[in-house]
Amino acid sequence: MKTEVSSVDVRDLQIFQSVARHQSVTKAAQELNYVQSNVTSRISRLEKELESQLFYRNGRGMVLTSAGHILLPYANQILQLMTEAKNAFFLPRGPLKLGSTESTAAVHLPGLFMEYQRICPDVDVSLTTASSEQLIEQVLRYELDGAFVVGPVNHPDLKSSVFVEEELVLISASDQVIQSADDLGKQTILVFDSGCCYRSKLEQWFRDEGIRPIKRMELNTLDGLFGCVKAGLGVALVSRSVAREYNRRQMILHSVPREYRYAATVYIQRDDIQRTPALVHFLNLMKKQAV
Repeated sequence: MKTEVSSVDVRDLQIFQSVARHQSVTKAAQELNYVQSNVTSRISRLEKELESQLFYRNGRGMVLTSAGHILLPYANQILQLMTEAKNAFFLPRGPLKLGSTESTAAVHLPGLFMEYQRICPDVDVSLTTASSEQLIEQVLRYELDGAFVVGPVNHPDLKSSVFVEEELVLISASDQVIQSADDLGKQTILVFDSGCCYRSKLEQWFRDEGIRPIKRMELNTLDGLFGCVKAGLGVALVSRSVAREYNRRQMILHSVPREYRYAATVYIQRDDIQRTPALVHFLNLMKKQAV
């Protein structure tokens, strides 16, 4: 027997496996959708390559020889590995790195992620929360597969789609009286870092109205921001959906002028990002649940 097998075709092994299972060229041809002559020639070619008879041919069908019994477990193992290798590329598995603003992560993503993990249990999802500005940079540097940020986002290397339209409200402590721009001028504005789009909207609104707040206080978390609002330390601009998630009995929600009232949360990703099965399944589920 040859010490090196270099020209055995995987399809020959598939045919060999099928004939061995059915003990019949006819049934193997039907299973594989081949003509019988093709199955016969493939088996003959495999026997020639291995310099061994693999089947006894008789009136009752095809029976494995001792050489056939030696080859069968190897064929099964090779074909199983080939199946697993293909599945690694076509089934959703492996890492999926996503990013989100904290407010979107708190309100809109838990249900989406729960459903995704249910249908794609072999995918390891990680979520980074940061400002829209920071997340955009991470997507551009291939550090994230995609991110949920405040739109619009216009960049030649990115594509975006609207995930949810948000209504923005100004929140204050329930014992604070805010009836006019003059009252806002007596407040501290509570904001996230300079990359936060809601902060930019709030500051633009105040500039346009000629409102000069007493001072600005930066916070890192929603819990911290809402805690400071409830304590009466200042006012903040947040989405109405996020405000509903917190205890409104200690807060008042104020409408803001129409030109500052709405913001779209968009999903962004690079145009050239590799669309892995894990990412494709996530995008399809996200589109179904987008509101």
